[in-house]
Formats: sequence, structure tokens, C-alpha cells
Amino acid sequence: MVSLLRQQYQLVRSSRAVMLKFIAEQNVDVNTPVPAFHNKTVGFMLLHVANVYRHWLGNFGMGNGLGYYDDSAPTDIGAIRDAFDDVDDLVNAFFNKFGNDLDLPIIGTISGGRQFTFTPTELFTHVITHEFHHKGQAMSMCSLLGHTPPDTDLIRT
Repeated sequence: MVSLLRQQYQLVRSSRAVMLKFIAEQNVDVNTPVPAFHNKTVGFMLLHVANVYRHWLGNFGMGNGLGYYDDSAPTDIGAIRDAFDDVDDLVNAFFNKFGNDLDLPIIGTISGGRQFTFTPTELFTHVITHEFHHKGQAMSMCSLLGHTPPDTDLIRT
């Protein structure tokens, strides 16, 4: 089953690449606050996505104690690409660790001392659906900033 999840993640990466290429080619200012999104920026949204991967796969899933990207600081497309390169490495490490036991219950504590149990499959599903949700928001933000985004939901191989 890990082979299927790896293939699925390659499709996620392909869609992400279309988005990042668009942002770079259009010179989207990833630091411009967008009022319709509570004055968050495209940079905030994308680093938030990377942080969620770090939190759920790296820290909750693998107990790594990873720090987080400062999603409130000014950034650029290069730093965002670097963050997603780190995410790719993290996902690979996650698959390497749990690939033979994707139904293993992982018990962890999150903010407020709340304890949860999730499987690697559940954690992976959460982070990729979360990415697609926020990718859509980032593309909407680009549109509100005057750029016409490409369709990033098409599956490309």
C-alpha cells in the first residue's frame, strides 16, 4: 500500500509544482496581505502548509521535535520552495518508517494536553487534503492580487 501512497504523493507534488511555477513566473508578491483572507499572505498560507506536514508527520508521527517555519515573517518563493523540499524529504522518511505498518496506532499529545491516536495512513491523508485546501486558498489569493492562476487541480504526470 505504501507504493500507492508514494504515487499519490507524486501527484500532490506535481500539482504543487504548477502552483509554485506560476507564483515564480508571475512574480506574485507572496508578502502582500489579502483582506479577504484576514490579511494573511500567500507566503503565510504556503509556509503554514509546510508547518502542518512538520507537525503531523515529523513531530506527532515520528517524534522528531522539528521546529516550524516562521509563517508570519516576510518570505520569498525560494524559501517556500526550500520548505517544500524539506517536506518532500520528511514525507519520504515517514514512508520509510511506516511503509510496512500503515495501520500502526500512533498515540501523541497535542496542544492543551489532548491525546489522540492516529495511523500513518490517517496522518498522511490529513496533510495532503490540508495542502489541497490551502493551495486553493493561495490560488484565490493570487487571483485577488490580480493574477489569473492556472488550474492546479488537474492531475499531471
